Amino acid sequence: MHGKPTHPLKVVIPPSILPEAVFHPDHEQIDRHVMTYLVSTWEWPSEKHKQAFISWKLSEVVLFMFPTGEAERVKLACELLLLGFLMDDYFDKNTLSTNASTVSSLHSLLTSPEMTVPVTTIDSMHAGLFAKFLTYPNSAPILEAYLAMLDCHCVPSRGPSSLSSLKEYLVFRETDVGMPICVELLYWTDPALAGITADEKRMLRPLEKLANYHVSILNDVFSFEREWQAAEMNGEEGGALVNGVAVLAGEVGIGVEAARGLCVRLVRAWEGEFVRLKGEMLVEGRLWRAVEGIERRMSGAEAFSWRTGRYL
Repeated sequence: MHGKPTHPLKVVIPPSILPEAVFHPDHEQIDRHVMTYLVSTWEWPSEKHKQAFISWKLSEVVLFMFPTGEAERVKLACELLLLGFLMDDYFDKNTLSTNASTVSSLHSLLTSPEMTVPVTTIDSMHAGLFAKFLTYPNSAPILEAYLAMLDCHCVPSRGPSSLSSLKEYLVFRETDVGMPICVELLYWTDPALAGITADEKRMLRPLEKLANYHVSILNDVFSFEREWQAAEMNGEEGGALVNGVAVLAGEVGIGVEAARGLCVRLVRAWEGEFVRLKGEMLVEGRLWRAVEGIERRMSGAEAFSWRTGRYL
């Protein structure tokens, strides 16, 4: 999927070599369920913000990335990742100290639910979601990865000035953009992958790394203007521009558009490397299904980026 002809990045980003992304077969029902709950429960700063959230069709990123998942689990994955989008916007509008206090409460709700009383709507929404996840086995790593992502918004040194190279940035960005959550969700949502072993995961790690870099930097390419505006609006505290385009531009001393072009070339190079490694893997059955699932994370995230209005 290579975007509408009118998309402003159409001339910047060449077509992908990966297979076309596909939706989860129950995408309409899952989207309706999750969006009805979030739209009616979140405390919206304005009607404009609520309507924008609805128009962005954010559930599509989950429904593209995990099309083979069991429907009830994909519902929970969708609710979690969309709540993450809402939290991302919440963090952009608040100070680091406010963000840190909010996330600290969420840690308590996960680790000591019997001793922690939800106070805010954010607390209540997370407490309910955590409880639903924890009725399933092997769900704790997903929630821990989610909170690790939120922790990234509470780092005082967050931003390009604290990251000396793109390599260092990629390590940080994996967690910041939620890649460990998506890694865990692939194996958790798909019943055929539920029994995958630690040794098998280690074998797949090189492919996971490439997928994480691909999704992270392509997201930076699409979201640069939005993130730059957010950083400008909240430059006093908590508004650092955390974006690979900016990091690369600063590291090698080039303009933003030139850096964006280099990031695009990196993304497509990672695709080529993924395809090469995939072709060399002599695996079948469950492991091959996992390889294809990792590939769908890449193609699915890109399909969503072309379709959503969030970054326009």
